[in-house]
Amino acid sequence: MNLPSINYLFSSAKESLLRFPLTLLSAFCGVCLAIYVVEFEDAITNYFPYINSLITFALGIPLFFCVSIISSKRDFGIAKSIGSHVVAALILLAIFLSLPDAENTHNTAIPYIRYGIFNIIVHLLVSFSPYLKGQQLNGFWNFNKTLFIRILTSILYSGFLYVGLILALSALHLLFDIDIKDELYFELWIVIIGLFNTWFFLSGIPEDIEQLEDNHEYPKGLKIFAQYVLLPLLVLYLIILYAYGTKITLLWDWPKGIVSYLISCVSVLGILTVLLFYPYGEMKENGWIKKASKVFYFLLYPLIVLLFFAIGMRISDYGLTINRYVIVLLGIWLTLVASYFTMGRTNIKFIPMSLAVTLALMSFGPWGMFTMSEKSQASRLISILDNNNLLKDGKVVNEVVWEADSLPEWFYTKQENTNRGVLSDSLHNEVYSIVNYLDDYHGLASIRPIFQQDLDSLIVISLDSNKYRNEAEIYMRSMGLSYSYKYSSSSDAYFSYSSDAAAVIHLDQFDYLKRIYLSNYQGEATDYTVEIEGSSYQLLFNQGDTLGLSFINKADTTNLFLDKKVEELMESNGKEYVSNLDLSSMTLEGVSNDFELKFIITDIQLQEVNDTLKSTTLNGDLLLKRRK
Repeated sequence: MNLPSINYLFSSAKESLLRFPLTLLSAFCGVCLAIYVVEFEDAITNYFPYINSLITFALGIPLFFCVSIISSKRDFGIAKSIGSHVVAALILLAIFLSLPDAENTHNTAIPYIRYGIFNIIVHLLVSFSPYLKGQQLNGFWNFNKTLFIRILTSILYSGFLYVGLILALSALHLLFDIDIKDELYFELWIVIIGLFNTWFFLSGIPEDIEQLEDNHEYPKGLKIFAQYVLLPLLVLYLIILYAYGTKITLLWDWPKGIVSYLISCVSVLGILTVLLFYPYGEMKENGWIKKASKVFYFLLYPLIVLLFFAIGMRISDYGLTINRYVIVLLGIWLTLVASYFTMGRTNIKFIPMSLAVTLALMSFGPWGMFTMSEKSQASRLISILDNNNLLKDGKVVNEVVWEADSLPEWFYTKQENTNRGVLSDSLHNEVYSIVNYLDDYHGLASIRPIFQQDLDSLIVISLDSNKYRNEAEIYMRSMGLSYSYKYSSSSDAYFSYSSDAAAVIHLDQFDYLKRIYLSNYQGEATDYTVEIEGSSYQLLFNQGDTLGLSFINKADTTNLFLDKKVEELMESNGKEYVSNLDLSSMTLEGVSNDFELKFIITDIQLQEVNDTLKSTTLNGDLLLKRRK
């Protein structure tokens, strides 16, 4: 076997550059930008513009590749080819402008999820766009086979090249004491995977893809992989899913939610196997492949019914979310694909084309995944509040009003948890989950009208002051509910109490003030030593049968009765996360031989384990007045 010469490699690289200039330009710009971010990481204060630019260049690689292939396949003239590339560039610009551009953006998840959908659509377009007109099923299959093998080959070459260069750099460092920056290893990976990998992949794309239609030589290894690896796995998974379906039918048991995801994965695996088998099934000696493919699509129907049943129960109980919407849409797509092929159709291009159209339709509009999931969760939240008398005339009852003077430093109010105990633990947890979901994916604009205050403007003021704010926490606390998940059904319960951070402590009656920080995660006693005018005093945080806090000096011990104070707090506030408590309710007092003592609890973290109460953190201010 003759190895390719340097001239051949250079010529091949040059031809790839001339065929796919904007594809390689996108890769080059992405690599340069990624290296810049690595080099100046500490100097960058807002990463959004860099991340947005980077992923836009990454999307430009398959998009410009797709346009170049179509231009070549349909013999576009120079003007038409340039115009199509300009349109692709404008699409990339529109996607870039749709992405968040500041760190204080209320919601950043949706634009990137939509970007991910567009990325999948573009890759699907690459697979079928050169073969939109006419059948050319053999050319379509060979083209995608070429892409698949080329991707694997590029990854293999890139991996070996990277490992080889890393070993060379390590040898220079070890043998010649040459200082190699740590960043260089990562930057090298960026160059190889971003530029070399892309260029190597492009150099293997045939110039005349029309001739792929007449290529009837199929890799034996691919058939072996599909027949002896993918097919047995597919049969195994189908048996497991059918056995599970039989079990829940006989026992009339509810299906587990995860079965929807398993069915989705098995269906995709089966369709991939059928696609890999397609050309071999056209051969006379492989008639069983066509029959097996049709049987597979018939076997999908009961699994699709089980999928809809399982996901329907989840939606009925917990509403529609983005993930559940995707599963429902995938079930609809699987139904279309199964129906198409069981009716005797054989156009395998229908699979990527229908999937691309389905993804495009679900990414926008009032029927789209984002709009429908937001409406579902917002309606579910309002229904829970309304059914439990937490809404009146569409507004939150006993809404917690934040004092404007406390902004933007903190959100302060004289009274919190105004609706404590109104909701059961399970409903409280549902509200907690919904508010967090809306905050993570959609923002909280949909539930803003239920509040008297303009919470959004308050949060914006806070964000403008560069203070991090958990919007979900502010909205839930404004409902008069604690921002916490209640573990009432668990053997472990976590809760805490903290005092009003804005309160003023009068020190004129005391001689000494000491900030105390006590942590205990092992269940043993913890002490804190206080030095006063040459004498040592010990503050003992006890974790025995009952919580205890003692002030000790030699034989003199003063009990501050922490256990009784915690009982009072639990009785008046419940086992919840409660903040801004009045100082009078958070104060312990005592008298020793030397001092009058006052300990103001600023924060105490508590845990109830099997009916035994423990404290992991106790922080506070110790005030001492010397006795005469």
